[in-house]
Amino acid sequence: MKNLISVGICLLIILSTTFCLTGCKSRTDEMADLETYTTKQMTKTKKQVIKCINEQDKEGLKKLFSNDAQKHIEDLDGKLDKLIGSFNGNKIESEKGSGTDFEGSIDAQPLHIYGDYVLKLSNGKEYTLFISFCDRDDENPDKKGLIQIDLRTFSKEETPKGFHGGVYKDDYALSVHTLENAQ
Repeated sequence: MKNLISVGICLLIILSTTFCLTGCKSRTDEMADLETYTTKQMTKTKKQVIKCINEQDKEGLKKLFSNDAQKHIEDLDGKLDKLIGSFNGNKIESEKGSGTDFEGSIDAQPLHIYGDYVLKLSNGKEYTLFISFCDRDDENPDKKGLIQIDLRTFSKEETPKGFHGGVYKDDYALSVHTLENAQ
């Protein structure tokens, strides 16, 4: 009888250990899946933003912003003109990102995704572009879309000492920083 109880306890320990390890692996898999998902969504959004800038498509760029952001960004049309105009007709030839970040989880909403990129222009200059958007918010569908674009018309190496950038990452904003207004 003691042997049967010992075997039963050993089986329970093995089963519970297996269950715990499987549970941890699932969480890791979920996070890896979410990271892959957010990277794909950021890549798609970044390509749309760059396409609109290269084609000087102000209306297309405006439509990428969430309905809520369109209501809350003061003088959005003027800021879009300034953003597109800051390229002086030069095309974005390539971009290099330093990674995508996100806030949220598979179950939590809203899911905010952030990315920053070094843009190489056809005239040889480098700009830095920050993009933030809300990918999921079932309870507030008007908040889904771009939240913020922050463009720096200078390279990271040219960034003035003490310059910290624009607004907080979850604020609605469209800003263009030049060396002149960054000091």
